[in-house]
Amino acid sequence: MIKALSSSLSLRLLGIFIVTSALVIMILVTLFSRGLSGQWVRSIRPHLVQYIQYVEQDLGSPPEPDKADAIAGRLPVDIHIYRQDILLHATTESPLDVDDLEFEPVGKNRKKHLEAKFGSDLSRITISPRGGPQQVLRIRDGEYTIYFDLRTPSPRHGRFNDELLLALAALAIVLTSSYLLIRRQLSPIRQIKKSVGLMSDGNLNHRIARRGRSDLDNLANSIDAMAARLQAILDAKRQLLISVSHELRSPITRARINTELLPDSRIRDRLQDDLADMERMIRDIMESEQLQNNHSVLNTESLDLNQLFRNELEHIAPGIELQVAKEATSLLMIGDAARLRILLRNLVLNALQHGKNDDGTVSLSVSLEASADRIRLTVSDQGPGISREHLDDVVTPFYRPDPSRSRETGGFGLGLTLARLVAEAHDGTLSIDSDPSISSGTRVLVELPCR
Repeated sequence: MIKALSSSLSLRLLGIFIVTSALVIMILVTLFSRGLSGQWVRSIRPHLVQYIQYVEQDLGSPPEPDKADAIAGRLPVDIHIYRQDILLHATTESPLDVDDLEFEPVGKNRKKHLEAKFGSDLSRITISPRGGPQQVLRIRDGEYTIYFDLRTPSPRHGRFNDELLLALAALAIVLTSSYLLIRRQLSPIRQIKKSVGLMSDGNLNHRIARRGRSDLDNLANSIDAMAARLQAILDAKRQLLISVSHELRSPITRARINTELLPDSRIRDRLQDDLADMERMIRDIMESEQLQNNHSVLNTESLDLNQLFRNELEHIAPGIELQVAKEATSLLMIGDAARLRILLRNLVLNALQHGKNDDGTVSLSVSLEASADRIRLTVSDQGPGISREHLDDVVTPFYRPDPSRSRETGGFGLGLTLARLVAEAHDGTLSIDSDPSISSGTRVLVELPCR
């Protein structure tokens, strides 16, 4: 049973629920019973004087001690039985000093009622033997004298509000303890959720690493095993891409040399274009895999992004002017110049390829601005835009919204991926904003840290 409780989350939660329910019921039952008992004492006490004859009848004649104890246990009254001034029995250990009591006749209405029932010498007094007003009734029955000491309600009956507060405090403690226990039992779920979030972000090397035998520990171990298998599959895929890319370089180089020997013609030009595309694809694959797997160390230096990006734009898109915000006081950072050129080149070429207007022209803007700790590069176009369902996928390798994958509709699906990897390698971010249903165009924002 203990082993089952330690391994089963459902059984542990059920146990906490049962214990909590039992404690809550005990607190409520105790609270109501104490409250009702106090109310019973306060309600019955005024009527004991009126109906004391029934109590005397229950005692018997002569009065029996056992019956006196039973009556005192049920009613708020202490009974003292005397025989010729000798105490025979008392239902309480507190003595009643009858010699100091002064009895006076009961009130007319009550006396008339009582004496109509039975002829006894009844007196009513007010004393404070235990610190408060109290009634003592004396009944003479032949050689027996019975004193009924009507108890003042115990102090606990007068503190019902205090008991209510104590009960509420106990209830709060029980519920708080139950909440903390349940929270502790569910804490592995929060750890698993956090770890799964890291894995879903691409960190498949992260492990939850729980060593217990509970249901949640088994779940965590299964997730770790799944992540390890996925990582192995992705590593095998990357290794295959790198190996194929390496192997293709030599035949592509030989093919390029052979095409140089061909006479000038359209066929030769198309072959050279195809070979150039293949070389660019292989270069992008190798670069992206190196950045993604930290196989390549950045060649960092102090850079002026204004000058670096302006020179690169003049090379790849001479007609586009780099717009620099007036408030940008410093555009200096530590980075890899070659890879930052790749970032800008891929963003601009992607916008030129996919950002054409209906008339075939391209409205493209490239801007730089800086804040206290960040430099923002924005590349915007006024083309058809990217649908919302494709925004999260366009930065993944080889993904293209157009499934035809023709030369006219784009490249290989590596441009934005490589740009994102370059930004992340510099501790930056790349985000894309586009919604054709609201407005045309696509806006790519790259944030890089200042020096």
